[in-house]
Amino acid sequence: MESNYNFTPLPGYENFEATTQIIIAEIIRRQLPFEIIDAENNLISVSHNNKEYIIHEGTISDANSLIAFWISNDKWMTRQFLQRKGINHAKGVLLTGDYQPAMLDSVELPAVVKPADTDHGIAVSTNIQSLQELNAAIQDAFKFSEKVIVEEFFPGWEYRFLVIDFEVRAIACREPANVTGDGIATIRQLIDKKNEGRGNDYRHPLLKINIDEEVKRHLNASSLLPESILKRGEKVYLRKNSNLSTGGDSIDVTDDIPDYYKDVAVQAARSAGLRIAGIDIIINDLEKTPSPENYIVVELNAPAMLSMHDYPYIGKNRHVEKYVLDSILNSK
Repeated sequence: MESNYNFTPLPGYENFEATTQIIIAEIIRRQLPFEIIDAENNLISVSHNNKEYIIHEGTISDANSLIAFWISNDKWMTRQFLQRKGINHAKGVLLTGDYQPAMLDSVELPAVVKPADTDHGIAVSTNIQSLQELNAAIQDAFKFSEKVIVEEFFPGWEYRFLVIDFEVRAIACREPANVTGDGIATIRQLIDKKNEGRGNDYRHPLLKINIDEEVKRHLNASSLLPESILKRGEKVYLRKNSNLSTGGDSIDVTDDIPDYYKDVAVQAARSAGLRIAGIDIIINDLEKTPSPENYIVVELNAPAMLSMHDYPYIGKNRHVEKYVLDSILNSK
C-alpha cells in the first residue's frame, strides 16, 4: 500500500512534540482557555467548568493515578500486575548489577534484553541467538538502568493498542524501518526519499531513518550495503526493533484486529488502573484462531503517543485526541 502520511505542524506550536500539538489543536477547536506553562517540557494547562487541568506531553495528567503511572513506568512491576490478572507475557528474569550467571539458565534462546525503566526502545535487543550476544546486550542495557530484564523472544508483529477509559480507540502495527526497491535507486537513496516529511525528533509523528552502525550490521547480514540496488518490489528491513524513534512505520489496523485482542488490551490497562494507555502486544499470527498461546503483552505505556494514530504512515486518521481530552476533563 502507498503511504498517505500527511502531517503538518500546528502553526505557532511547531516546537512542541506532535502529540502535544494534537491536544492543543483539540483544545483550540473547543475554544477552551489554556496556558503554556513550560514549552520546552510540553507542559500546558487547560480550564474547563472552572477547573484547571495540567497536561504533560499530551497525555500525562490526572486521568491516570500516580500509582498507575508508577506501575507502568517499571517494566518488571508491570509484569507482576499482568500476572495477577492472568494476562500472557514473556517468561523472564530480573537482573541487578550483582546477578549470578546461573540466573540466565532459566531463559531459553532466542531472548530479549531490555532496561527495566527506559522507553523509546533504548538499549532493547531482540531475537538474541547466542550467549555472547546475550552477555553483550545485558552489559549495554546496564548502561541505562540499574535493573535489566532478560526474557524469552516471542515471534510475531507488534501492535500498539490505544485504550481510553477502558475502550480501544485505535490500533497501530509498528513495522521496523524498511525500504522497498524500485530496481533503480540505491538503499541510501530510498532512505533519503522515505525520510522526506519525517523529523529528527518527536515534533513529528514519524522520525527519519538514520544509517547508523545497527543499520549497516543489519544490511551486512543480508550481504547488502547502503549503495546496493534492490529489485523492484523487494522489501528490506533495516533494524530489528519497530520503534518509531528509529524510523519505524505506523500502520493503522484498527478495523482489522479481532475483538479478542482488543479485550486483552483493555484487561491489561485495567490491571494497572490506567485510563489512558498505550498497550504493546505482540501477536504471533493474525490468521490463527485468537488464543492465549498466540500473543503476549509487552508493555503498558502511560505516556501514550497519539500522533502514530492520527498520522500513520498508512491508514486512517483516528482523531484520538477528542477521546483523550474528554478523559482528562472528566478526571476531577
